[in-house]
Amino acid sequence: MQGLTLRRIPPGHPSAGIPVVRLHYSADPDMTPERLAVLSARYTSEARRRRELEIEYEALEGELLYPQFHASRNVCPPANLSDPNYWTLWMALDPHPRTAHAMAYEAFNKYGDCIVCGEFWPEFGTKYGPTDGARYLTRDYAEAIQLFESDSKNKPVPFEWARGRKLSVAGRRFMDTFGKATYSDEGQGEDYFDSYLRLGNELKINLNFRPALKGSDNLGKAYDSIARKLMPSQGDGPPRMRVFETCIETIDEFENVRFPEGEAESARDEKPISYQKHALDCLAYIETARPGFIELRPQREQRIPICEATGW
Repeated sequence: MQGLTLRRIPPGHPSAGIPVVRLHYSADPDMTPERLAVLSARYTSEARRRRELEIEYEALEGELLYPQFHASRNVCPPANLSDPNYWTLWMALDPHPRTAHAMAYEAFNKYGDCIVCGEFWPEFGTKYGPTDGARYLTRDYAEAIQLFESDSKNKPVPFEWARGRKLSVAGRRFMDTFGKATYSDEGQGEDYFDSYLRLGNELKINLNFRPALKGSDNLGKAYDSIARKLMPSQGDGPPRMRVFETCIETIDEFENVRFPEGEAESARDEKPISYQKHALDCLAYIETARPGFIELRPQREQRIPICEATGW
């Protein structure tokens, strides 16, 4: 039968020897060139189309995670996004016990546009890495968040657009679920979620992080959603997702993170190479929540009672 093939899982892999039936679209007698063109147009890259429609497991080998990203159209100058009436800020954090914690801020407006407007990854050797040989502690990161969202005029370059302006994360804060699986460096038997929550209470800032939706299915959908936002809008218009030119780490990751070389035999083999993709991980954590603009609730009018005794 045309389009029908049988393949066995190779030796040395889980479930080796089990036959796998592959059914190609050419086996569908109703498949026309026009219908195939419509299906092909739904994919964000030629490699993803080949992987899904042509059943080429190796199609993503060495491919960029986001080939849709082009600095000429996806990078823009900083602008003031601090007004919550027009922009909703979301934030994500990726904690690591042996390397720096990474964080990213993304702003959304009511028209569906989103901008990566802030980042922080102070690893040794990077622009914001420690110079005294001592790694940042969880408290240092909490204080850094407090600084970024305050009205300080001494914020680092990725937040220069917000110098002198307070920021409000009206969306949600997300953290890698790894933060629940290990103790923080606070030394009180706390995981990272508990430590940030307590430190936030001390610093008078809301650091109540939610666990990110992980798993290959959730992250795969997030990658695909981000890829679509990076592409030009209908009619070759501007993309829905852009990055401030001051977020150099995020731009570098967009331009360099690739899938590993070698034929993929499992979903694990199709994970992107972990080339400093901490900022991109944060954006994926935000995207799994289907983020967007959140309308501010109107404040109730304060009325002075006529009769103080009854409150009327």
